[in-house]
Amino acid sequence: MTAARPTLDIDTTRDRLMALGCMHAAEQLDQMLTEAVRQEIPAHNFLDRLLQAELSGREGRRVKTSLKLSNLPVGQTLENFDFAFQPAIERSRIDTLATCAWVRNGETVLVQGPPGVGKTHRWWDLGSARSNRASRCSIFASTN
Repeated sequence: MTAARPTLDIDTTRDRLMALGCMHAAEQLDQMLTEAVRQEIPAHNFLDRLLQAELSGREGRRVKTSLKLSNLPVGQTLENFDFAFQPAIERSRIDTLATCAWVRNGETVLVQGPPGVGKTHRWWDLGSARSNRASRCSIFASTN
């Protein structure tokens, strides 16, 4: 004879999560609880996963709101960029940068521009992504 499993009423827990402002965790509570029971996840790991879901949801909402408030144009790609408007920009160079052919060819790229426009962050992201693919990439920042 097997013992009957107790039924859980998670509506109260969901209501308390929503009262605390944890909307993302409340939305995923039943799914994550089912997974935790199925995989026999310890309570502290379940709580950590639930909190991570809340943090991820908040970060996603923050990014979405920031993009909306920034009034940046949506969906800009190299295909719809008007190179005729900026004749000083050579399409072939942009394509080389976009495909990262310069990394495979071992070329040096000098990025210039005014301070505070995100040059270092973009190149650091690109360099770390390329280094994860076993490409050789070095980034040097000049203070001049």
